[in-house]
Amino acid sequence: MLQRLITSPQIRRLTGLFWFDLVWFVAVVGREPWLALGFSVALVQVLFSVRSPQFRWQHYTVLLGLGLALEAVVVASGTLVFDGAGLLPWWLIALWCGFPAMAITTLDWLAGRYWLAALIGIAFGPLTYAAGVRLGAAELLTEEWRMWLLYGVLWALYMVFFAGLMQRKRRVKHA
Repeated sequence: MLQRLITSPQIRRLTGLFWFDLVWFVAVVGREPWLALGFSVALVQVLFSVRSPQFRWQHYTVLLGLGLALEAVVVASGTLVFDGAGLLPWWLIALWCGFPAMAITTLDWLAGRYWLAALIGIAFGPLTYAAGVRLGAAELLTEEWRMWLLYGVLWALYMVFFAGLMQRKRRVKHA
């Protein structure tokens, strides 16, 4: 019974979500001084996720690339700049190494649920950046509502793409 509980989808999802909270905390709060720890906890997220039947490296790399592109668009738009060296600092890359792994294995229930995925992106995407700005991880270069709007749109699109990717994976798996 304990083995069944440990391997249940609900426990897997909760564990993945809580672990990503740790990835986010270490990356955003610790930034460059905690960089080795940031990549280490992100690596554990990936290793945990790889063991899941939902995980596909192709999906992971596409979602990682899109996430980094999303960040580059925001920086290029002049909305905010991240604390650290370069366009995308290493701590932000560490955070993004963890996010797609978490999403594939804990948010897989969003497969085909495009409206719900978009709403989650609109609500929670910008919220994390607002928190990051308040923690000093980024400097807001424009009015905050513009950041909320831009990240809301970008995260809605990202999550709709994610929901479609997970839906296609399900169809291929059941074919």
